[in-house]
Amino acid sequence: MKVSLKNAYFRVGLELTIAWLFVAFSYYVSQLGATDWFSRSGAVMCLLAAGANFALVKLHQRDLARIFRDQEHSPREKAQAILRPPKTFARLSRLSYLTGIFGTAIWGYGDLLL
Repeated sequence: MKVSLKNAYFRVGLELTIAWLFVAFSYYVSQLGATDWFSRSGAVMCLLAAGANFALVKLHQRDLARIFRDQEHSPREKAQAILRPPKTFARLSRLSYLTGIFGTAIWGYGDLLL
């Protein structure tokens, strides 16, 4: 089953959104008295960020392979595909890195942030 690039980007964005919402929920639960939830949610956030990043790289590699396989693209178009990835890919990639960084900080210092 082939998944369109737009749907695949949506799934990655949804995964990152779930990571942030889980941290917000864990913070709320930790404020109610369960102190371990928030710091452990940082580990979950890192895991989801890493999964999103791997999915993004796989999508981009698949897209590049399609461009290089087709004979209708000029060498200039192929070079631009490598040097200028799609804006959605770049934005989601940055968001996944930030999610991983914040997840690491929460994982390491979550108990001190409460």
